[in-house]
Amino acid sequence: MRYLKGLYFVMVLMVLVNGTSEYIFKGEYSAIASWVIVLLFLFGTVFYVNARHYLSKK
Repeated sequence: MRYLKGLYFVMVLMVLVNGTSEYIFKGEYSAIASWVIVLLFLFGTVFYVNARHYLSKK
């Protein structure tokens, strides 16, 4: 269950980074935000793989 919570947290961070980039910074730092979102996606993929491995053991 903690892997799924971690995955949800990463998804929330992705939305917050995207929203912050567009609405607060008016798209000035969109390239940096895109890289942060890509890194968060990779981090979320690690959570997904761990959850899948953990749930397949049960």
